[in-house]
Amino acid sequence: MTEASLTAAQQDLARAYASGAPGVLVSGLVWLIAGTVWQLHGTMAAFAALFIGGMAIHPLAVLIERIVFRGPKATIGKALETLAIEATIPLFVGVLVAWILLVRAPDLAIPVFAAIVGARYFLFRTMCGEMAYWVLGGAILLVAALALFGIALPVNLGFLVGIVELIAAAWILRRWRART
Repeated sequence: MTEASLTAAQQDLARAYASGAPGVLVSGLVWLIAGTVWQLHGTMAAFAALFIGGMAIHPLAVLIERIVFRGPKATIGKALETLAIEATIPLFVGVLVAWILLVRAPDLAIPVFAAIVGARYFLFRTMCGEMAYWVLGGAILLVAALALFGIALPVNLGFLVGIVELIAAAWILRRWRART
């Protein structure tokens, strides 16, 4: 893929998915729900909320993209959509590792889950041509690392990741609108 064809594919994908901002928004809401569940019912219930909510992120984001933003289907960006699907496999492996930790080291399960999500966001820079994904991924990795090292956070990790994602969703959407 040449630089010009990559840029065209990124622009096509950004047009179809509002640069991914709706997905980040839905993910942020899932993390806030998980943070609330964590506060009220503990780690196991929060993990279940993340798992179930995580399965709903893509379909809900696509619904928002099509209804609210009237996003067209991607055409030349299809190869980059395939990259997103392929990157879901390591995400599932990470969820499996976090699930095992849920039983063996429960305090690490959700921070590992967050680190996996943060690491995956770096890929979205290539898919959408949006540098904000490096900042988003780095911010989530930072708060996940603090939790993994046992450094006290001002609120539970679910709330922090949710807040970071909601701020990033607004920022990404604003940048997308400025380009369209």
